[in-house]
Amino acid sequence: MVRTTSATLLAALSGALAAPPAFPQTASFTPLHPILETAETRLDIDAGSVVRSGEDADNPLFDLDLSLTVEGFTEAGRRAGLVLGGRVERDSGRRARGGLAGDCPPGAGDCATMEGPVSELRSAGPVDGTQTRTALEEAYLYYDTGWGELRLGYGPGAARLDAAGGPAAFRLSRADGGRVDTDGLAGPGTANLASGWSPKIVFRSVALGQETSVGTLRASASFTPEVRDCGVDVCHREYGPAGLVGPVFDNMAEIGVHYALRRGGHGFELSLGAASGEDASGRSGFERIFTWDAGLAWQYGPWSAGLRGLFSDNGLAGERGHQAWAASAGYESGLWLYTVEYAGFSDDAVHVDGSTWQIAGSRLIGERWLAGGGLRLSERSEPVLTPSGRMQRRGEATVAFLELGWQF
Repeated sequence: MVRTTSATLLAALSGALAAPPAFPQTASFTPLHPILETAETRLDIDAGSVVRSGEDADNPLFDLDLSLTVEGFTEAGRRAGLVLGGRVERDSGRRARGGLAGDCPPGAGDCATMEGPVSELRSAGPVDGTQTRTALEEAYLYYDTGWGELRLGYGPGAARLDAAGGPAAFRLSRADGGRVDTDGLAGPGTANLASGWSPKIVFRSVALGQETSVGTLRASASFTPEVRDCGVDVCHREYGPAGLVGPVFDNMAEIGVHYALRRGGHGFELSLGAASGEDASGRSGFERIFTWDAGLAWQYGPWSAGLRGLFSDNGLAGERGHQAWAASAGYESGLWLYTVEYAGFSDDAVHVDGSTWQIAGSRLIGERWLAGGGLRLSERSEPVLTPSGRMQRRGEATVAFLELGWQF
């Protein structure tokens, strides 16, 4: 049995585990609007929990996803509906996917005076403790035009929709942009979240072509008037703690392209994404942001591998950009999936860089459960202020973990 990346999602609120693709729960009801001939509801639930070795062993982390879809068909036979989705997460040591890295107060030497616009890392301010966060991440209407799907409301941008990449044994604790910070030194990952989940208009085309001959091509485009959302994974804000500031953006335009091909048992995927928006703060040194990403995935029988990269100018003048990269390989044996994962990043705006290696294995249990564990090695270089000026401090962590989950 070959599992896709999405089939390796982990979940469980109280210590359960990720699972295979969700089993939608549907129920027919009287249409809410006469434009829909028939309609049904579907509720998807993903829950996951991580237990770690070391001093935080008695402090489990968790993530809960809830998504409600109401879908029907118009008189012309077109699909239309509403999606509502949110998350509840208990994470440690960071805000969104960034957080405190180092001890370098703004205005002292060449310490950063801002949070990283893409990484959301900062080198000053209070320590982020374990906290539970909630966010509405999806609240949009959609309509199938025949050529593709049109969306309006809260949700991911075009550059995020069809991103290709390597396999991962887990979703919560993974080398590339894990949902929770398993070892306290996590980097931001390669996901292009330039527009976050702020309200937007999105068009996602159908996949054109034939996957086993010329391949299939899908394109997406989106426009976000104002990027100001502050949720679980991202928090776009102009003013941070300790007097830190950051650029915020308006009129964010995104495009995404995905190509898939299958030949002789080999499957290939390629994705490209780009996002650009105007600085809305008007501060000197802040300018239009440009962020792009690329991903490659390969699969042959039980073997899989992939690469991803994210590159941004941070919306700042000068050489103060952000880069992130990742690679992974996996092997599936029966109900087990084994992976080797690597991810790295560097943010010149806040003088922080790091990398993570992870080996892991997960096993499907029944139809809706998955259990597994792994070993994670991370290192991060952070700025600290000394009497002689800014210096870089190196931190390292080795953590064993168990991730449990359930999907419904």
